[in-house]
Amino acid sequence: MDDTKALYQIVFQTANRFLRQAKLFSIEELNEHNEPTYEELAVFARKIAAIIGQLANLGGCDETRIALNARQAALLMETMAEAIKDQNSEALDDAASKLEAMTFI
Repeated sequence: MDDTKALYQIVFQTANRFLRQAKLFSIEELNEHNEPTYEELAVFARKIAAIIGQLANLGGCDETRIALNARQAALLMETMAEAIKDQNSEALDDAASKLEAMTFI
């Protein structure tokens, strides 16, 4: 469970980075951030969520909840990254609102 929570914290911190940056910068500025790109961060979050899912299969109910939450956050970050790449402010705002509304465990 400690490993699962540690990995979950990485997803949570990455999600917070997405949200903070989306509030601070215009979509054009976000599109210029490239070390790492938002797409790369979203892929990283998805991979971490997948590992959490594998650990959850070995654990109990709490791990399953954490895994589902991590997967949802990663999907929203991927949606945000795609919106940034496409410079679609409406899609970015929608995904950011959904990510911000998530209850992190």
